[in-house]
Amino acid sequence: MRVLRVAAIAATTLLLAASCAAKGDEPGGEAAEEGEVESAEGSQEADLDTFGEMDSPCGEGDLRVDASEGHTEDALRIGVANDRSSNIRPGLNKEIWDASNAFVQWCNDQGGIGGLPIEIIDMDGKLLEVESAMTTACADAFMMVGGGFVQDNLEFSGKQESDFHLCGMADIPALAASPEKSSSNGQILPLPRTASEAPNGWAETMLELEPQKASAAALVWGDIPTMETIKEQDQVVLDSVGTEIDGEIIYPVTGMSDWTPLARQIIETEAGTAHILGEPTNIGSIVKTLREQGWDGVPVFQTNLYDQQYVKTAGAEAAAGSVIRTLLHPFEEADEWPAIEEYLEIMDTYEPDGKKALLGLHSFSAWLLFATAANGCGEANDGLLTRDCVLTAAADVDEWTGGGLHVQADPGPQGGEASTCILLLTVAEDGSFERLHPEVGSDDDDGAGFHCNGELLPIPANADLGVVDPDRAI
Repeated sequence: MRVLRVAAIAATTLLLAASCAAKGDEPGGEAAEEGEVESAEGSQEADLDTFGEMDSPCGEGDLRVDASEGHTEDALRIGVANDRSSNIRPGLNKEIWDASNAFVQWCNDQGGIGGLPIEIIDMDGKLLEVESAMTTACADAFMMVGGGFVQDNLEFSGKQESDFHLCGMADIPALAASPEKSSSNGQILPLPRTASEAPNGWAETMLELEPQKASAAALVWGDIPTMETIKEQDQVVLDSVGTEIDGEIIYPVTGMSDWTPLARQIIETEAGTAHILGEPTNIGSIVKTLREQGWDGVPVFQTNLYDQQYVKTAGAEAAAGSVIRTLLHPFEEADEWPAIEEYLEIMDTYEPDGKKALLGLHSFSAWLLFATAANGCGEANDGLLTRDCVLTAAADVDEWTGGGLHVQADPGPQGGEASTCILLLTVAEDGSFERLHPEVGSDDDDGAGFHCNGELLPIPANADLGVVDPDRAI
């Protein structure tokens, strides 16, 4: 196995892989009357009492906030971490801000959470200003919900006024990008994921689907630390199923004027699959160049490549056959999964110009979990909401799908336990996304269109990287 460096490490602040993918903004209409939702296909009645498979956690009540933490008793002041004003990549993670605003309006129209209106606080970290955004949260927010910074390791500044732990902040985020954040305490992830473990079922499935090409792989990633932690996961997973790793190749996340040298190095590994980490535009350029150079292997990606920008950059012909791993239902199947359809309808009503994306589904799930946990905390604590109480109630939820947005998960402290279930998508010849595996209703469908196999594996290289405060209860 060779380690090939195609460029010096540069721009260590750009984690673009964390920004999950947009299907593409759909045209929205004017906001509908209360109780009515405007969808892309036209208006239809929306039941505010439910969301997908779950009862709505929003509504009237008599909850109150611990003023020593929430700065007010009669409102939920919630910070939403995002990087959408980054000058390096404008609009980065904008979908979590848009989904959060849509949820807050939808929920407040029902009376808020237990009668408490939600007041959203914009924590725009602009990629490079996370410490400033955390200062805002520490000063003004009861909790952080539904968001995420690309550089979320910077939440731990070591300063009383801006450090996540030192100011006693709590979080139910849409994503945790860095190992420092993903394995930290003081948070509950609705879709658990930590850097220190990874499921290997998807690699077993790839070998079943492509026994020859998936027997050897090249690992390709951008030159920033967070991508390297994901690469370490892929390496352990592929080793566990007997896939030979024929090359490890690093590229600059700032891009290359000519991707041919990188493509040639991938081809020289003679691997039948290339597991490439990065954002859609860079990866689209890599795959386009690989095809131009005659490579006929299978590109394999994380969820964030569920993005028409990838297909647009690579070209439909070059992108065809690519495989994308995801834990969420795709928008193309909205008519089969009510929660997906309702998410799209709510976005069309409350944020018609917002970005609809898989990371938006992560955000919406986080908000639903927060509201559910707030109600549970209120029941257990005589109506008084505290940060630890809400986190404890969220951790007590054993089965969570966000009403049917995604695979069943078990949220828990310090990242929780990742699911071994997966859905594989592929790019069709016309550039559209379609289900590859499992077929819904087949023997491989273990429920709700996901295949559950394999096991969770420890990732030694990523162990003990979480920032844990031993003084916190959860």
